[in-house]
Amino acid sequence: MAQVLKEAVRARIRAAALRCFADQGYAGTSMAGIAAVAGTAPGNVYRYFPSKEALFAEVVPPELAARHDELLDGRIAALAEGSANRSAAAAELLDFWLAHRLAVSVLLDRAEGTPVAGYPAAFVQRLVDHTVRALPGTPRPVHRDLLHLVFDNTRRAVARILSTATDAEHARALVTGFWSYQLPGLDGLLAGIAADLSADPVRE
Repeated sequence: MAQVLKEAVRARIRAAALRCFADQGYAGTSMAGIAAVAGTAPGNVYRYFPSKEALFAEVVPPELAARHDELLDGRIAALAEGSANRSAAAAELLDFWLAHRLAVSVLLDRAEGTPVAGYPAAFVQRLVDHTVRALPGTPRPVHRDLLHLVFDNTRRAVARILSTATDAEHARALVTGFWSYQLPGLDGLLAGIAADLSADPVRE
């Protein structure tokens, strides 16, 4: 008689996989390691998921990245426009991070060797592109270098917060505090770049 797969066991394996991927990265995680964290045998993991690739696709699906991009774009647009929707856009992105803490952390920093391995660089470039479009001129290479550095640090900080926070409320407090530190600094950087461009504009 065929054994019945149990949703509770599947959920435990999913949670263990996310924890392992967040802590060790995809390449550093084995099915045996996931089984150990889940408190089951490796063979039992394979009953639920045929491969590590299939398990990764289950816990960090492509639609997660797509939805993250949508929310990120909304957050940036609200900031750039000084929109009355600024708080709502921030809350929506933060709620998404809290609902998918480990999956977003993996997406941002620990997905080497997976179909979404390019997401961290794309995330940084997305932020740079949004910022460049808001500048009063064409930035010089040094300005782009600064923006890449700042936004790569943002990526790493968010990934670390989401993977190490003890619970959702702890993560919320850490992200809110990080934003209160980051946004004034970013405003200062953009003002400096704008002043540079006004003093010595770069022509196309």
